[in-house]
Amino acid sequence: MSTRTLRMKKHALHRKLNEQARAKKAGAYLRWFHTRDMPGSGTKTRLVCEKAAADELHLMSDAEHAAFLEAWWRDDVLTIFDQYALDREKTQRAALSVNVDHPRYDGRSESAVLSTDLVLNVRRGSTYIREANSVKSARSNASETLTRMQLIERRMWENEGAIYRLVTANGMHANRSKNLAWIFRAHNDTVGRQLSDFELIARREILRFFRRRKDVRVVDACRYVDHTFELASGTAVQAFRQLAGAKYLAFSLNVPDPIQLSFSEIWRPKRNA
Repeated sequence: MSTRTLRMKKHALHRKLNEQARAKKAGAYLRWFHTRDMPGSGTKTRLVCEKAAADELHLMSDAEHAAFLEAWWRDDVLTIFDQYALDREKTQRAALSVNVDHPRYDGRSESAVLSTDLVLNVRRGSTYIREANSVKSARSNASETLTRMQLIERRMWENEGAIYRLVTANGMHANRSKNLAWIFRAHNDTVGRQLSDFELIARREILRFFRRRKDVRVVDACRYVDHTFELASGTAVQAFRQLAGAKYLAFSLNVPDPIQLSFSEIWRPKRNA
């Protein structure tokens, strides 16, 4: 929780609490903070995702963006909640149990509403669990010690029978994060629509190159497919990204440039074998 959130005005707090109550009564989910609530506070990302509980996600930093992409990529994650508001009575009890003072709004005696960056609904076999992720930047001077609010947050989730994780991410600087974002954008574009004939042709031909296991670079194969089938430039690369997003093809996410890989360095994920 930032200093800015502790300065929330009374009318804004009451409005948000009423909105939360109405959403809960309607059986809907409503995030506590929106990107518009944090102007000028770092790099924020707002995106649509099929796994998002509220259809889209509001990510307040590049570290949250990277943590979201890791959650999206996991097959066991079914639903992702962002900026999840915590029940104040539960966090107050948690604060007492860990012997720390509960945060209060500036200049007031009213306890602050705490929130968790990302909460995941996870399926493990026939069991469903919740995983609460508190995200912080992995800067060299960042401490792994939990803050007072994170101690409260952890205890509250543990009392709920959920898993609490402190997630550190180096923004979107790592190759893995960049590659996941590259794949996500292409896959996300296919959700809820039929693929075009050109996309289907490109996907079919890329898979044909893969099955032949030829020692040819992906970029060269994509150029060949675009030229041979008179596709718009970049169609085959987009198809390659879509296939990776659908997990028909896989490669090391730590490489600096996936399309420079040879098809001999690409494999089929076990779930699609």
